[in-house]
Amino acid sequence: MNGAEKAVPKNFRTKVLLLLSSGHLVTDLASGGLPVLLPIIQASLNLSYSAAGVISLVFNVSSSVIQPLLGYLSDRVKSRWLLPVGCILSTAGLALAGVISGYWLILAAVLLSGLGSAAYHPEASKVSRLASGSRPATGLSIFMIGGALGAALGSLIMAQIVVHIGGHASFYFIFPGLLMGILFFIFRDKLPDEPRTIIKGTEAITTHVPKQVMFSLSVLLLVVIFRSWIQSGLTHFMPMYFVNYLGKSPSYAGSLLVAFMLAGAIGTIFGGPLADRLGRKTTLVGSTALLIPLLLLFKFSDGLWSLIILFIIGMVMVSTMATTVVMGQELLPHRVGVASGLMTGFAIGMGGVGVTLLGVIADNFGAPAAVWTITLLPVVTFLLSLLLPKDNLKGA
Repeated sequence: MNGAEKAVPKNFRTKVLLLLSSGHLVTDLASGGLPVLLPIIQASLNLSYSAAGVISLVFNVSSSVIQPLLGYLSDRVKSRWLLPVGCILSTAGLALAGVISGYWLILAAVLLSGLGSAAYHPEASKVSRLASGSRPATGLSIFMIGGALGAALGSLIMAQIVVHIGGHASFYFIFPGLLMGILFFIFRDKLPDEPRTIIKGTEAITTHVPKQVMFSLSVLLLVVIFRSWIQSGLTHFMPMYFVNYLGKSPSYAGSLLVAFMLAGAIGTIFGGPLADRLGRKTTLVGSTALLIPLLLLFKFSDGLWSLIILFIIGMVMVSTMATTVVMGQELLPHRVGVASGLMTGFAIGMGGVGVTLLGVIADNFGAPAAVWTITLLPVVTFLLSLLLPKDNLKGA
């Protein structure tokens, strides 16, 4: 048994996982609410697709680039304070985005929300693994369910308040963040501690990572990045495409988003246990293969069929999020915080870059060309997933 395995307790702490999942729900309200708010911001400020895409880029990059750094801090020093701070900042930024006016001020609010997300995810992912015992994918799935539900609720609530009240009602999103911050403070002593010391230059945190592990980690990052481009394209670009190009109502676009994100929550429930049973790579390769025909069907569907197919896409795509986090943690067992930051932050957050590129494609070649780009990306993702190692590869 290696050191990483000794550091993970064997008992499965359901209550802790539910608390962390609840925090994930609150934190990810912004990831669901912002795409619904974005067409309103685009129309009110008369923004191009590229300028609107920059708003998504700021959110995704700010919520991603800093995550590995915070994960490194988590590996070295106990950082449970990041949990309440992340919840509060994420919801505060979303609350301000619909209230303030001016492009640069909105970018600042979105930046704040992204930084809150960056603060929460690495630490929460690490504590979730500690609370998962010998069933890491199942435990991470419970944690991920909260995020998927939060994104879905964020879309649903934002769609309703935009239609019935107006974008300024986004201010109410700050209250769940404040409540979650209080709960984390109350139950701070219930969170599990890993048996660690702050070590410099010892075996616990090595400076050398084998070339095979680096290659596998790079491939895994690319798989998650391309999957995130697809997912961000569906959640951030497609609402603008349906509202501003096809002339659909914001409530219709919101219903598609809600279907996609609720489906993701359902997929997450089954994805973790399936990966624990069938293997991480098998589950990931199979899901990426299924996305190829599903997105082609979605491209040529309409009405109720679009809703049904997008629901299935959400189940298949989001079901592997916990799996890829566990794969990253297994490749870097002594750097769980860094691995979590890379998977939940850097790689997933790079989806914002994809949305910006889709905006450029739409501005120069038309919105349908951007939709075709989203449709064909799963082919690249599937080919990359075949290069991933078997589940028994050990890292540094």
